[in-house]
Parts: sequence; structure tokens; C-alpha cells
Amino acid sequence: MKKKRKINPVSDTSATQDRYTEGSEEVVKVPGLIRRGSTYSLRRRVPTDLVEAVGRREIWVSLGTSNYKAAAKKARLEAVRLDIQWDKQREALKSGELLKSVDTVSEAELRHVVVSDFWASQQEAPLGRVSTEDGRDYLESLEAELGGLEASDPSSLAAVFSHAKAIILERKLPIQVPPDQKFGERSGTVHASPELARLLELLRRSDVEKVKRLIDRLEGGHGDNAFDPFFAGVNSFSEAPNASNGLTLGEAIKRFETDPTRAHLGDTADAKYVVTFRVMKEIIGDDRPLVSITRAECASVQEIIAGLPPNLSKLKAYGDCNTMRAVVAKAAERGDKLMSPGTVRVYTHTLSAFFNWANRKGLLTNNPATRLASANGAADVSRRPFTVDELNKIVGALREWSDDVRLPGRYWVPLIAIFSGMRLGEIVSLTVDEVVVRDGAECFVLRRTEGRSLKTPGSERVIPVHPQLNQLGLLQRVATLREQGVKRLFPDLRGKTQHELSDLFQKRFSYWLKRVLLINERGVSFHSFRHGFRDALREAGVPIDATRALGGWARSAAVEERYGQGARVATLARWMAKIEYPGLVLPA
Repeated sequence: MKKKRKINPVSDTSATQDRYTEGSEEVVKVPGLIRRGSTYSLRRRVPTDLVEAVGRREIWVSLGTSNYKAAAKKARLEAVRLDIQWDKQREALKSGELLKSVDTVSEAELRHVVVSDFWASQQEAPLGRVSTEDGRDYLESLEAELGGLEASDPSSLAAVFSHAKAIILERKLPIQVPPDQKFGERSGTVHASPELARLLELLRRSDVEKVKRLIDRLEGGHGDNAFDPFFAGVNSFSEAPNASNGLTLGEAIKRFETDPTRAHLGDTADAKYVVTFRVMKEIIGDDRPLVSITRAECASVQEIIAGLPPNLSKLKAYGDCNTMRAVVAKAAERGDKLMSPGTVRVYTHTLSAFFNWANRKGLLTNNPATRLASANGAADVSRRPFTVDELNKIVGALREWSDDVRLPGRYWVPLIAIFSGMRLGEIVSLTVDEVVVRDGAECFVLRRTEGRSLKTPGSERVIPVHPQLNQLGLLQRVATLREQGVKRLFPDLRGKTQHELSDLFQKRFSYWLKRVLLINERGVSFHSFRHGFRDALREAGVPIDATRALGGWARSAAVEERYGQGARVATLARWMAKIEYPGLVLPA
């Protein structure tokens, strides 16, 4: 065979490239084609405009061959594939889509490879209990091996590394591995790619599981129960795993969002998950197995959320940021105000609630985000009721704010909140047909409809109209609108959906409260009306079951509270009539 001979470069109109003769053929050198150990790999730098979004500066693709001609052909194909991928990512950036890092092998593929390898090992494992004459010595050696794997002992990790290299070559995985060192050569620093590091960790867990199951057999067990949830259902008699085995984070989020048992939760509750899920997908990854997510990764998600400015979607300054990491970096650079500790706690509770849901569904055996939220700080001020003076200031200015009641929504919504304790979204979405007579009393009837979502199951309730609202003329207004064929109780309020109605009213009320009435202490908002109603229930001596029925608060877990239908509407009306606010001056 002729030796490979380098010939003079041949110039063309586009570039100058090296050419080689291999046998009788001339081969053009491919940029980025590098031989590492016995095989070739392609090294490509990520374009500068994509580095931040992709999260990497270069890509290594193992070509799985030691033949230069074959490697050159594969390298050109991989280079074209990467160029197409990067073009698609640029288009995604223009449309504001969230990018995933360019991975040479996905997390789902790594998971499938390791689980399949583990399954193959279990098919060769001894069935049932194991008994040997030298069982005690063998058991001690296995326990020593297990200790080394769990402690990540270098000698144990060396065996895991050899196993990983064998799998990469056998399955032709596009993962770059450090070259073999020749005897006498000085070994350099080894930098494992993220894919290789992940494969090594999964294989270490696989080896730990194998040893634990073997120990279980030696101690009289059958050795088919999983110690690590990652390998649940994989044993000596199970079918070969397929690529879809094991739920990923992305799949779990999709299932969570479409879970019919969560249908009672409203838009407000679901909106809290939008930011949390976006950060989780970016930091942890869509393809990450749910069972492999660690507490440290949940803490990273929390830290990113804590670095975000409030009302991010409304801030034009961050319109060019394509990742949450970029938003955090820009917020720090600009010195912008960040989310309050209380808001961060809310998102952290949302993160933990997602994993609690996964636990209830049997998808996990633990919650990696449990108790991750910090305790309430002393500097935080929780919501409080309005004082009587503040209520008088609000009520006294309602006629002017509502343009002499030409904007009836502005006039009536705060008054209804004072004397019913209803949430803002419940009031602004009221229809004329939801004010009816029940058990001899005029009532608001709150039901979940296509146009209204309610916060909790207990939010569906019947609330007697307080006598003060009747004296102020609310029922007369309802009768007039019914005669006119008007559906909404407050058609003057802007917004089509319940969320839009609530959001727009909240903004106007907050501006009026803080800028015009100068009631701008921390802890006061529209929700302060609901807190005041709860205190009024206490002062009136309303029993706890009637209090929960009127306010839509959930029943306790006590057994006796799950019996019966609750208090009659007529009874609730009698208690409602006892609610008063001493010192409150109402409009004439």
C-alpha cells in the first residue's frame, strides 16, 4: 500500500485547501477533521451570534471510523447538518422561540442506552436466590465494590470509563472521548464533554444498581426490585426497554398542563407555572429524565428566577434576550429591580408543587424541591385589611372616580368586595343571571363556566347579597339590566375574558389607590377588601363552617366536616346581615 503523501495546495476561487493522495485517489482535507486516538472527529466552532443561546462555543462530533476517506465524507455531511441546524436556530431567535442547546446526543438517547445496557446485564444475571460456598467472601467483595462506586472512588470510576468507551464505540454514539495514552507518555488534562460526563454518571448509577441487586440475591432476595427509580420496571423477566421508557421533564410538564384533575384551577394559578417551566426547561432540559433531576438543579432554577425583574413580559428593554440567563445578566448589568423575596417564594412553591404532583401520580418517589423556599423574612409585609379611615377615603371618592356612576363598574366593584369578600376576578365577571333568589334570599351564585375560572373547588358557592348593597341600589340595577337584556353586570369594564377584566381593573384601581388617594403603604391592594371581610366575619361571631361557605375557603380535613351539605342559604343570609364595619360611612 502506498504511503499517504502530502502534495502542494491547489488554489481555487473560493479557498485554499490541502489535498492528500491516498492510494490512487486524491482526498481534500476537511476543516475541523481531527484524529483523536484511533478514530476521527469533527470539531466545529459555534457561530458567535449563537454562542449565548446555544450555551456552547464548539461542537465535537465523533465520526466512528479510523479511515480518513470515510471520515472526510462523514465530516462534510455533519458540517452541512450543523449549518442547517444553526440556520433554523437563527430563525427561531427571530421569532422569539426558546432554543435548546445543540447536543450531539440527547438526554433521552443516553437514558435509553444505559437502561438497555442494564436490561441486557439483568438477562444474564442468575435467576432467583444465589447460594455459593464462598458466599460470604463474595458478599464482602461486592460490598467493597459498592462502596467504591457510591464514593466515586478513582479505581471504580476507571472501570465505568472503560465501560462508557465500549458503549460509545459499539453504538457509534457521537460523543468525543479522550484518546488512549501510550505507555511512557505524559497524560494531559482530560476535559469530558457534558454528554460524556452525563453518560459516566448514568453508568455509575447502573453499576451501583447491579451490585445492589446481586447483594440482594446473595442475602436471600430475588434481586428484581429496583433500588434506584431510574431502573424501575427493568429486571430479569421484563421486556426490552424502548426509547420512550421513562418520562422526561418536557413530557411530565405537558402531562401536568393537560391533567383533567387540575381543571378546577383557574388561569391565575396556571399562569404561575409559565415562568417556572420556562426556566426549568432552559436550566435542566426538556429531555432530562424526571427521576434524575437533583435538588442542586432545582436550586439553580430558583436562583435564575430570583435574578429576574418583575413583569418581565412587559419590559421592552429585555426584548432582545433569548434566554432567561441572558435576562438575568442584563438585569444585573442595568441594576434593575428584581423580584421580591415573596414573589420568589411563590415561584419556588410552584416548583415544589409540580414535583408533588409527580409524586401523587407515581412518577417520582421524592420531591427534589421540597422546603427549598426560604421562610418568610421579617422585612416582608403581608397583605392586610384596609383600616376604617382608608375604607372611608375609598368609599367617599367612588362617585368621583366613577364619573358620577357613569362608569358603574368602578363604583360597584369595591362596594361588592367590601360586603361579600369576593375576589376581584369573581366580581368583574358577574352576569345578571348570576344574581338570583335562593331559599328566599337574593344571592350571587358563583359557578365555573366557560367564561369564568375559579381558584379552588370551594370557590363555587352561593353568597347572599348583603342588605347594605340592596339599600345602595344594586338589586335595582340588576332588575334594570335584566329588562334591557344586558348580560354582564358591568358592561362598562374593558376586557373580554375574566383575566383581561381583572387585570385591567386591578391596574386602574392600584393607580387610583396609590397615586390619587395616596393609600400607598405596603401590604394594601384590592385583595385587602377580602381580608377585611374575613375580620368582619370574626367580629360578627359567624361560625367557621358558615365563614368557609361565604368566603369560599376549603373545608378542614376533619371527618365531621365532610358530612352533610353545609348551612342553608337562608342561614347564611342571616349571618351575612350581621356583618358590619363600625365607623364606615356609606354613600347616600
